[in-house]
Amino acid sequence: MLFDVIIRLLLAVGLISFINANGITTGGVVVSVCVFLILEVSLLCDNKNVCYALTASSFVIAALFSGKPFNGAHFMMLVMFGGFAIISLILYEKMMKYKKLLNMTRDDSKELEKMLEEKNKRLMSEQDQQVHLATLAERNRIAREIHDNVGHLLSRGILLLGAIATVNKDEKLKPQLDMLAGTLDESMEKMRSSVHDLHDDSIDLKKNLEDIISELKNYEVTTDLDLDEEFDIKIKLSLIGILKEAVTNIIKHSNGDSVSIILQRNYSFCSLSVTDNGNVPDDEKDRILAGNIDGIGLQNILNRARSLGGDAYFYTDEGFTVFARLPLEH
Repeated sequence: MLFDVIIRLLLAVGLISFINANGITTGGVVVSVCVFLILEVSLLCDNKNVCYALTASSFVIAALFSGKPFNGAHFMMLVMFGGFAIISLILYEKMMKYKKLLNMTRDDSKELEKMLEEKNKRLMSEQDQQVHLATLAERNRIAREIHDNVGHLLSRGILLLGAIATVNKDEKLKPQLDMLAGTLDESMEKMRSSVHDLHDDSIDLKKNLEDIISELKNYEVTTDLDLDEEFDIKIKLSLIGILKEAVTNIIKHSNGDSVSIILQRNYSFCSLSVTDNGNVPDDEKDRILAGNIDGIGLQNILNRARSLGGDAYFYTDEGFTVFARLPLEH
């Protein structure tokens, strides 16, 4: 809008100078005011054709009332002002068109960014769901083994004890047999309670990490995993998800041949480092150094770490390193 106002103002100054080129008269002043008003009114028109018609009419009025004689110099001046007006209006229309396209591009970019963020959330949710399903399967397997093995042995013992108590004629043994029967019944109840109380803490972190590491079949892998102490369920899920993303990134993008995986645990935090010796392009190094993480997998690693109050870092000094630091709850 400001650019359009400036164009109209410059045209008004030029046409007024053209009208009063032979001297300032009362008629020239009146015509100059009319031309100025016509040009400013054209700014208020939403219809482009009306706007262009009013602009053109100001040139016609200036040409008719510019005074005589209407020589070649006057004609050339009028042509110059007309050319300036046409070129300015064309450039203004182009600028508005590109501005509109830029706004549309920004809107589309925001929409795509929002869609990508939602897809990342769904992807992380699906990965967590896969881990959860694996946990449920492991829980059911343990419960089934306890039920089939220990449960059957206890049931058989209870039945045998019942049969012995039935045929027993020695009254002195009856209290001991009753005590033994009570103990077996209590054991059966506790076993059933333990089977039903199995929960997500039964996730085998070591097995899950080893399963993910086994995907690196074409790499020489060295590991140093501190798994002596138990981790919280949230930390387990996050470590499994981060390692999965890092290994997937190596398989897809790394041209190296060796991978180092280190999991360390301190009193207040644990850290997971995954390094491969592949070459990282210079432009990718610059983007990572600038903090521009555009990969879905790397962004998921960041989101997982930060969701627990931790953080993740990416280094390209020697190959490519994913370093995640997660706080521990005490």
